[in-house]
Amino acid sequence: MNRYTSLILVFVLSHIMPSGSSFAHDAEYRALAPILSAAEKFFISLKAGDYDSAWDLLSDNSHRTIISDVYEATREINEDISRQEIADDFNSRGTMFKNYWNSFKRSFDADMILENSEWEMGIMKQEEAEIVITHNNAEGPTILKMSKEHNTWRVGLTETFWQRKSLKLLHLIFQ
Repeated sequence: MNRYTSLILVFVLSHIMPSGSSFAHDAEYRALAPILSAAEKFFISLKAGDYDSAWDLLSDNSHRTIISDVYEATREINEDISRQEIADDFNSRGTMFKNYWNSFKRSFDADMILENSEWEMGIMKQEEAEIVITHNNAEGPTILKMSKEHNTWRVGLTETFWQRKSLKLLHLIFQ
């Protein structure tokens, strides 16, 4: 048997016979795919203006934080509004919901994350995960927080980005 024939035989056998590493690779893919898919779908939905899908992909904590922030900003304009009225508006996809997301979309470039950044998995636990997103021109990466809630992976928008936000952003939203 010549050298080329044995090389081909080794190649064919290595791809036909199951190995422990291919099973491990499949299990890893099955664990990572839903996390990455939820994050990508969120940013694609945001970019497309599909705010219903974007909202549904957010963590419960992000829902509470956004509603609370909108409540605080709105109270300065309308002291009679309640937190429950804002929650009801967001749940029914009302005017405040649409205004919030339209303003958010204007101030947040989804393409920066979707098309101009590298993604890699960070820490992954059973109910929490991190996606390391490095923009081409950034000094350092952004760590996108993900959480598994209601048996689905959700994006921690406020858990990731709100450390840097101020209420001034919210005031701009409602002007």
